[in-house]
Amino acid sequence: MPHAPDIRRPSRKDPVVRRIVSSWRRLTGGRGVRDDRRATLVSCSGGADSSALLLALSTVSHRARIEAAHILHDIRPPAEAGADLQRTAALCAQLGVKLHEGRASVAGLRGNTESNARHCRYEELARLAQEAGFGIVATGHHADDQLETVLMRMIRGAGARGMSGIHSRRALAGSVLVRPMLGVTHADAESLCRRCGWEWAEDRTNKDVSRLRAALRSRVLPAIREIEPRAALHAVRTARAVGSAHDVVAARASALESGADRDGNSIFFSRIMLRDEEPAVLVELILRMHHSKSGGERRDRIDQHSLNACIGGISDQSGEPRHYDLGGLFVSVDAHFVSFS
Repeated sequence: MPHAPDIRRPSRKDPVVRRIVSSWRRLTGGRGVRDDRRATLVSCSGGADSSALLLALSTVSHRARIEAAHILHDIRPPAEAGADLQRTAALCAQLGVKLHEGRASVAGLRGNTESNARHCRYEELARLAQEAGFGIVATGHHADDQLETVLMRMIRGAGARGMSGIHSRRALAGSVLVRPMLGVTHADAESLCRRCGWEWAEDRTNKDVSRLRAALRSRVLPAIREIEPRAALHAVRTARAVGSAHDVVAARASALESGADRDGNSIFFSRIMLRDEEPAVLVELILRMHHSKSGGERRDRIDQHSLNACIGGISDQSGEPRHYDLGGLFVSVDAHFVSFS
């Protein structure tokens, strides 16, 4: 393991530390839960963001079980990936934090490499958490990640579900995934690392502007920050507000789904029941139907034009039978019924 400079554990009074720790406590049960009941596995790549998260949570009472996980991917040169593992191990050693190592096999998988890597990483984090007895997994996603995500999804024509951005808390195969850093920026994370004397690793893929996220990070976000320095934090609040609105839409779609009839592989709704629903509710219902058929795959194959045509067909007054193919979900509309198969 390479020598690492002495690291100064941050003060609990550090403003960035206080925001991160306060968010971690809120996301893991609030004031009614003692820290020793919040065993948390921190995903740490050795970069500035996840290192800042680990540094902040290392200040929590010794009664809390805070450990780290580093996932090795096979899509980077072995020497480069190994160096990041060693760097993370050096940070954990100086903080007195136990490190769990995992591996994710991504090379050779079909589809988007970045998406596959994220999916495999979460699977491995869930496995490590289950094996080591952690109910909570924490990642270092921050406000700038939220701004990038909202911009990406807006460019791609996302609806309310997509524009709600990165969620601060969600289920993760037997545990709960939390993101305590959505209230701080990447600059905050770098500043905390500097105050602690920690030299973080830089991921060279962040400079690959052929990737949409990297292009936004390199070319667009600097211009946005120049216009409005607090844009990332505003994006977090906006995504949260959109998420709350989407929760209302999702609840209505769920209520409609409970009134459906099933016949073999087909799901039927009374057309009268759906005709006067808001388009946002119909979109959510269609996405739910698609998920039940595909298991969440191939959603990107739903053409926006076909989706709009389907919603129009459900809502208009025509009794003429029509059929729509939404990425493998087949929707039939006639005078009395809307069926999904």
